[in-house]
Amino acid sequence: MNTHPTILALDASSTTLGYCLYAGAVLAHGEHKLAGGDIATRCQTARDILRMLLGRYPEVAVVAIESPVALHAKAVIPQARVSGALLGLVAERFGLLWCEVPPAQAKRALTGHGNADKPAMQRAALVYGVTGEHASDAVGVAKAAAGMIRVVA
Repeated sequence: MNTHPTILALDASSTTLGYCLYAGAVLAHGEHKLAGGDIATRCQTARDILRMLLGRYPEVAVVAIESPVALHAKAVIPQARVSGALLGLVAERFGLLWCEVPPAQAKRALTGHGNADKPAMQRAALVYGVTGEHASDAVGVAKAAAGMIRVVA
């Protein structure tokens, strides 16, 4: 029995979607730019990318997404819209389980420090062969989610 469910971890900003496929180890990772000038177009692009990822990786059991957080409303509102569009698709179309991971928990899972900065996250993600700001954050989201999820036989 596999005790490591396959997690698709997402780090969504309003301009980039980072992902990490994780099942006790990093299986795949990457980043996709969200094309389009307006937020509605970027939300649709994010949904299209998620559909493609879930089609490519049918073994995904859980989608984990980093909770939107920002110091300024101007940044967090578009980020929250993208995250909401993704979660809506996960629940509505795919019926998958999902969870949100606070950024501090993702940082702690990857670096051991809940206040790690972007360079520290990227250095820690290199151990897994992962590069890129958003893909690195997605590794932290995956590791944190893996600690939250239990497989029950």
